[in-house]
Amino acid sequence: MKEINLSTYSDFKAIVSSKSLLPQYHDVGNFYFLFAVESSVCWQYSLAKDGGSDQTDFENTYRASCNQPLEIKAAAGRPLRVSASPQPLNTIQHWKGFQLVIPAGQTSAYLDISFASTIYLRGGNIVSPDVDFDDSVSVDVLLAANSAPYIPGIISNAYMIPSLPISFESAESMAFPPVVKLRVTVNIGAVQETDVHANILVNYFI
Repeated sequence: MKEINLSTYSDFKAIVSSKSLLPQYHDVGNFYFLFAVESSVCWQYSLAKDGGSDQTDFENTYRASCNQPLEIKAAAGRPLRVSASPQPLNTIQHWKGFQLVIPAGQTSAYLDISFASTIYLRGGNIVSPDVDFDDSVSVDVLLAANSAPYIPGIISNAYMIPSLPISFESAESMAFPPVVKLRVTVNIGAVQETDVHANILVNYFI
């Protein structure tokens, strides 16, 4: 791991804030050793206990937010590792289900999914016992007000398999405000005589 020593306490706080890192500290006695891990980089600063404004600021307004867990240990003796997670701090994971029905005789139908407040979207999955191998699903992010494209083709023509869930989950979550919506579209390759049902499960944090 590459260690980078910063020259001021302000620089350390600025790096942590701009990169959304989890600051850590160790009380060495006559100074605080501050550090923040970013992938293979460790940003660090030695803060002297000299009674100055930096020490006062750290102890009164900054120290309490430090030393949040960075790692998951399976057993004693395992090496240090930083565990990446799609879940933002202070959020709870949620799942919400929807059903899309393509009426008999139609070759396409869509379902709009939106939320009343900002959530952090990780993804979801879709499954249908009624589809054929030439049926597909597409997902676009549209503006909620007028259905104008915002992120078109976030999923494009993913072909479905009968009764087999297809998962679309990201390694990270994305802020998803009320001004946008997901439009899930199922396209049927050949007209069917009965309704086609597709079950959708959305995974998000709030």
